[in-house]
Amino acid sequence: MMKGNRFLIPTILFITFTVVAAIFWSLKNDDNVTEASKVNIPNIENPFFLKGNAYISLHRGETFSLSLPFLFEDSSIDGISAVTFDSNDIEAEMDVISKTGQQYGVAELGYMKVDIRINKAGSFKAQEMTLISGDKSVSVNIGKLVFDVNNDRPSTNLVFSGAAVQTAMDEYTLNIQNTEKMEPVAIKSVTAELASMHLHTVADFVPAGKTISHTLALSGDPERYSWYILKPKVTYTVAGQEKTTSGYPTILQLTEWTQENINHIFENKANSEYK
Repeated sequence: MMKGNRFLIPTILFITFTVVAAIFWSLKNDDNVTEASKVNIPNIENPFFLKGNAYISLHRGETFSLSLPFLFEDSSIDGISAVTFDSNDIEAEMDVISKTGQQYGVAELGYMKVDIRINKAGSFKAQEMTLISGDKSVSVNIGKLVFDVNNDRPSTNLVFSGAAVQTAMDEYTLNIQNTEKMEPVAIKSVTAELASMHLHTVADFVPAGKTISHTLALSGDPERYSWYILKPKVTYTVAGQEKTTSGYPTILQLTEWTQENINHIFENKANSEYK
């Protein structure tokens, strides 16, 4: 495994995302027939990854656990032993592949958990992931992921919390606790660069020892991607010094998949299959 700090929040995100998915796919009537099973989904020849959009603010050297959803009809994806991304600066280590057992027509939902680490500051984009199994490798399209890495050390002044997973696609909740006993903290901005949604930033003042809460508006075209991860960059000032840190990571997903959503997913699954 990679060395470096590992945070509990990404693991909680993975577990919570899986639980929410399980609830989402749960039985919806007394006849034990899911609404999802009534949807006419084409046969899946190969597992394919649902394309997402993520903005993930990180500190240099921080490890972030990324859970990538995929749909499959067979289990040929089990043999994956390693992954790489289309940016050499993104270090990736395969963690675990899990299957939810939740059916959507002929398809079952699964997740691939990958640990990400970047050891220098800058903005790094990932759109393709290469899956390695023995002497075989296949590159798949996973959407558009942006990792914004800063050189500052993790904040000792602020503690963030919010929603680990939410179905609302028009807002992002961020609670900010100032752990300083004497010094107030001025929040200058909360920003994220998503491809199809805009996060409306906020500026505020957090007194020493206090907690404030904000619900920031999101606007745009959420149906463009199947899922989102939002972990914004927070710029703040304490004791006259400007610093950068990362907000709380939240997974966003639509309340339910309609036939239109499913058709869109299948129409846009090109280059995202593990063959």
